[in-house]
Amino acid sequence: MALQIKKYLSKFFKRNQEIPLIEKLEDLIESDPQISQEINANDAGELALVSNVLGLKDLTAEDIMVPRADIVAAEINASLDEFIELFSKCSFSQIPIYKGTLDNILGIVRVRDFLSYIKEPKSFKVESLLKEVIYVVPSIRLLELLVEIRESANHLVLVVDEFGGIDGLVTLQDVVSEIVGEIQQNRNIFPQIIAKQDGSLIADAKMPIEECENLLKIKLLEPLTEKDEEEPDIETLGGLTMFLAGKMPTRGETLIHPSGLEFDIIEADPRKVKRVIIRKTSS
Repeated sequence: MALQIKKYLSKFFKRNQEIPLIEKLEDLIESDPQISQEINANDAGELALVSNVLGLKDLTAEDIMVPRADIVAAEINASLDEFIELFSKCSFSQIPIYKGTLDNILGIVRVRDFLSYIKEPKSFKVESLLKEVIYVVPSIRLLELLVEIRESANHLVLVVDEFGGIDGLVTLQDVVSEIVGEIQQNRNIFPQIIAKQDGSLIADAKMPIEECENLLKIKLLEPLTEKDEEEPDIETLGGLTMFLAGKMPTRGETLIHPSGLEFDIIEADPRKVKRVIIRKTSS
């Protein structure tokens, strides 16, 4: 499936760039018999992906960007220890660097570029690590944005307003997540919970608590309820992890439930938990 999708997407990216990309993709699918035959009508996953890509025509960078208030960035004069601490807390692979204010972005730095300085901290100069920044307007369409991000070595762009101020940030992962998001929500294509050979479970954080309880045969909310109090108002597995953590959990964090279950956060962003591994703690 992935090979077929890649094959015809590569065709429309090579066509006349004066025509909007979303129109090129629609025309390509409708007019090219070979492509139509390659898309197996019985493959729900493939059809859902095509449908979701076409559905991006009304979405812009503003719709999916990380808003200014949630951008994780660092000042140019931060020390090596401060950078290492920041990266360890946020779990991002790259962040913007600014001077004085977030509107004065100097470049992007990647966590991997800091490794060589761990043994030689005295030679550290963040200026030598700065990578070029690409700016886009909030109204840019997602498929056009995808092209911009692909041309960026950092796979990250900053969204600016009409005065040049920073409005938000978008990564390649944000765009891809938007494309495949609806597919992941369709349990007929991708199940919300998958059993692993070691007995643990990989679960979608959007999975309803009630379904999770029925599958695990464990009460998840009852053990969290104080005497004479109502059960906490939690609807999803992601909401449960937030309740256990007392904050927004981060990728790599492990949470212990009173029932004896362990929740490992394996995918999350600053706004929500996406995937969790559920396992029984060793006795």
